[in-house]
Amino acid sequence: MRIHLEEQIASLLGAGGLVLTVYTGTQHFTSVQNIVLPLGPLEICAGGVLLWLHAKWRRAVSMNR
Repeated sequence: MRIHLEEQIASLLGAGGLVLTVYTGTQHFTSVQNIVLPLGPLEICAGGVLLWLHAKWRRAVSMNR
């Protein structure tokens, strides 16, 4: 997979996970004291961040050659 494509997919995955987290976290919102973030979308966001970091690492390694 090309580095640029990996960066784009990772950014979309991270943003999608963040949007899904906000959506599910505010679905039954009654007060600020009852905010409990769901675990599923946060893992999606974390996976996107890890994939993005991997793409940046690949770019840094390929530039040093």
